[in-house]
Amino acid sequence: MIRKIRDYLNYTLYNIFKYIIFYTPKNISKKILILVAKLAYKYNKEHKHIAKVNLDLAFGDSLSNEEKEKIIFNSYKSLVFNLYEFVENQSISKEQLLKKGKVENEEVILEAIKSKRKIIYITAHYGGWELALPYVALKYGKLAVVNRKMDNPYMNSMYIEARDRNNITMLEKKVAAKGMLKAFKEKKAVALVIDQNIKNGVEIKFFGKKAMATDSTSRLALKLDAVIIPIFCVMNDFRDYTLKVGKMIDPSKIEFKTEDKIKELTQMQADLIEKQIKDKPELWFWQHKRWKKFHKELYKRNK
Repeated sequence: MIRKIRDYLNYTLYNIFKYIIFYTPKNISKKILILVAKLAYKYNKEHKHIAKVNLDLAFGDSLSNEEKEKIIFNSYKSLVFNLYEFVENQSISKEQLLKKGKVENEEVILEAIKSKRKIIYITAHYGGWELALPYVALKYGKLAVVNRKMDNPYMNSMYIEARDRNNITMLEKKVAAKGMLKAFKEKKAVALVIDQNIKNGVEIKFFGKKAMATDSTSRLALKLDAVIIPIFCVMNDFRDYTLKVGKMIDPSKIEFKTEDKIKELTQMQADLIEKQIKDKPELWFWQHKRWKKFHKELYKRNK
């Protein structure tokens, strides 16, 4: 009963916050969000430590501590701007949402659609990821997105309803495999965010360090002759994004170097994410334990 009351209270507070965001002038909202980022950077010691560990693992001494601190702050800024997208995109029209971004290399998607290929979109917690998938779904067709169910049932119901408005069907991770197969039968594309640590996956190299990655996209693509299309939502400024569409990965046209096609294909996807992060590292979500499987001790912070 107590948890139910708490969940409803959080849901109510969220709706108040959403109302404030919707009616606050955008230039003022931007200033408020930057202030929130500054406060998070100053006081969120645990996640700031995680980000620093990740940057040390990724770049070593090739970046100075000052450069790394700047990346961490801008990562917080990117995160709060993205959270704004999460809230605002649930209430605005299709036209308003599409005005926020432009697409680079759109022909990759159009070619896959024209050739009637099964499409697996991959992306990362990078830039405006809360804009990327709704944008693709509204412009290019329905999506089935693999995502973890929210603990708060009121928030989860609201989230599902909002995604449905944006042409997105949510698939819980526990039943994702069956859900993705069903989605393809219904002529939908599938989308996954694949840049986080995972317990059961395949070992790959990420920034030269061992890490775990999901192999579900590779298995699905190889089994069903689907193409993989990477998309990264690059933030230019507040509510201004460029959706970068990467080169299509067609497993049927790859000359694999080993017998382990799944691992090779998974590594290719990790390499694409790494390349994009290196281009604009301040837009990645550095505050999660990406290398936890092999560097768990580094994430422990001395209080």
